[in-house]
Amino acid sequence: MTAAVQADAPSMEIDLGRLGENWRTVRGRYTGAELGAVVKCDAYGLGLDPVVAALSAQGCRQYWTLDFDEARRARALAPQAEIFVLDGLRGAPARAFREWRLVPVLNDPDEIALAARAAPLTVAIALDTGLGRLGLRPEAVRALAARGLDGLRVRAWVTQPASFNAPEGPESQGLYDRFLDLTAPLPRAARSLAISASVFARPEHHLDMARVGSALYGVDTTPGRALPLRPVARLDAPVLQVAELPAGAGIGYDGQFRCPRPMRVATLGIGYAHGLPYALMNRGAVRFGAHAAPIVGGISMGLTSVDVTGLPLHLAVPGARAEIFGDRQRIEDLAARAGLPANALLSLAAAVCRKRYHGLRPDQPLASSLSESLP
Repeated sequence: MTAAVQADAPSMEIDLGRLGENWRTVRGRYTGAELGAVVKCDAYGLGLDPVVAALSAQGCRQYWTLDFDEARRARALAPQAEIFVLDGLRGAPARAFREWRLVPVLNDPDEIALAARAAPLTVAIALDTGLGRLGLRPEAVRALAARGLDGLRVRAWVTQPASFNAPEGPESQGLYDRFLDLTAPLPRAARSLAISASVFARPEHHLDMARVGSALYGVDTTPGRALPLRPVARLDAPVLQVAELPAGAGIGYDGQFRCPRPMRVATLGIGYAHGLPYALMNRGAVRFGAHAAPIVGGISMGLTSVDVTGLPLHLAVPGARAEIFGDRQRIEDLAARAGLPANALLSLAAAVCRKRYHGLRPDQPLASSLSESLP
């Protein structure tokens, strides 16, 4: 599926075929019973509608959304799927979750009591095993085990791994053990601990149910371990102008870069308003085919300068497009230069850049409400 590229704007190309490949790769590595796709925050910015449609065509029948509104959108796309809502009962009355067949992930005793007043209701319950964020603390878990669940059907006990990108770290085993200890006296339900990184690194942590996001979108969250994942998103930006600058010339506000020699510099139509981190000032690079072009000067709101000295002249000319991340430059490498997790860079750029989709077979149409290109 294609759409015209706006010549003077950055564009993100999203390969839904690769999304399906990554789903099959993760499915082949996961040893537990149930595998679900994390599509929160508009599928990391890539678009909940096309992502859910594509994954449903691959057989995915479980989705993890952020809030009630996202969950309703997912329900319209996947009528038979099981849909979890990570924000719990926020955003709608408990009875609306039952009407829409949504499973809220409850995070505290007050929310559990609210859900119980709407029983019968199917829920998941989050346990805090060490991150200090959402979920029941150990004392609340013990009280729940003693008190009972007041007619609620618990579909899953959910916790978060100790690290999203270091599943083999020293805290990982301790958290796993705490999770098993906490759930032991509770009513029997699926146990969900594994996320993308732990699916590949810690098979013993797979348990009953996994929820994966990063791996599906081709983001490798395990440094030092090359995963068989393909990038789903490719971001590129147009060359607006090319200038021959003399030695000593300044680039960017306040002379953020000074040319140490005569240089050929291309100005790209992308900046921090498009999700390119300001921290990449004088760091990182973009790609013109097999050639790297270092970023020189600051990242402004809509412009970025790169050094194209020595590149074949036909590659960097006005109207050409530079790859910001994709097959030539992994998003993980660029994000590391900016001091960011790769998912942060992906979601920032995807939220604001024009998106183009391709990779579905003719018998896998997107939902009819989806336009070919989303702003």
